[in-house]
Amino acid sequence: MARVRSYQKHIACLESLWNQDIENRLTVVPILELVTKVDHLKFIYLTCNTSEELYYNLRKLKRKRAYGILYLSFHGRRGEIVLDEKPIDLETLAELMGRGFTDWVVHFGTCATINVEKQRIMEFINKTNVSLVLGYKIDVPWIESAALDILLFDWLQSYKDMRRFWYNFRKRHADLISLTGLTAFHR
Repeated sequence: MARVRSYQKHIACLESLWNQDIENRLTVVPILELVTKVDHLKFIYLTCNTSEELYYNLRKLKRKRAYGILYLSFHGRRGEIVLDEKPIDLETLAELMGRGFTDWVVHFGTCATINVEKQRIMEFINKTNVSLVLGYKIDVPWIESAALDILLFDWLQSYKDMRRFWYNFRKRHADLISLTGLTAFHR
C-alpha cells in the first residue's frame, strides 16, 4: 500500500535515566533524530526523572500546538511509569496532562505500563482527550522496541484517522507487534 499524504505530527519526548551509567547513557535521541530527519519533522526532547520535572515538562509541552505525538520513554510497570523517586500511575498522569494534549497520540515507550484493564486506558483517554494510546504490554527488549518505535512514528505521519492507522500498521507489522506486545486504544 502506498502511503503518500503527510499529516505531520512533531514528536515531544520525555525520557528518564535507564540506568546509573550517566557517562554512557542509553537514550532514545537517535530514534528521534532518524525519524525526524527522514520525515522532515521537529522534536522536543526533555529529561524527566522526578514528578516535579514531569509536571513542569508537561506544562511546557501543552503550549506546543504544532506537535501531535507525546513519547513517554521511561521504565514501566503495570499501570505506571517509573521515575527515579517513585512511580506515577495512569490516573495521576492523566491529571497532570489534563486536556492540554487533545487529539495527540500518546506512546508509552515503557515496559508493561498499558498492561491493565481496558477501562483504565479508556478513562485515561477520556480525561486527556488524546486520540490514540499506544504501548507495550510486556517487558520489551530495547532494540525490538526501538525498531518498532521508528516504524510507528514514521507511519503515524501518513494518517489522520487513527483507527485506519492501527488497522494498517497492525496488518503490516503483525510479527513485530506480536513479539513486543504493542497494542493501541482509540478515542
